[in-house]
Amino acid sequence: MIDRVLKDLGRINGVNGSLVVGKDGLIIESEVPGDIDSELVAAMASAVFGTAERSAEEMKHEPLQQVMIEGNKGKTLMIDAGEGILVVISDIDINLGLIRIEMRRSAERVIDFLT
Repeated sequence: MIDRVLKDLGRINGVNGSLVVGKDGLIIESEVPGDIDSELVAAMASAVFGTAERSAEEMKHEPLQQVMIEGNKGKTLMIDAGEGILVVISDIDINLGLIRIEMRRSAERVIDFLT
């Protein structure tokens, strides 16, 4: 199920955690270390992704494909997964090409599970 998708993502070098959250900000499934507040991440991811979707629509860039937050110590990537949002928390030096491909594949699997 969805937990298997997240475990598979967790095997990628540089991935520190992943979640599937509803568009309402509630956790559907989570695979994150204990020092990360998954409920807070879920709520913020939903808010950020929703704002980015509205922004993309306003700028005629829809449909939104992905959102990335990049800081000095890591990245958080979000991709649409139908009724949910797939969120990956990663190291700063993660291979972006690889993780984007894997996230697209994983999002398709999540969509299948959620429909």
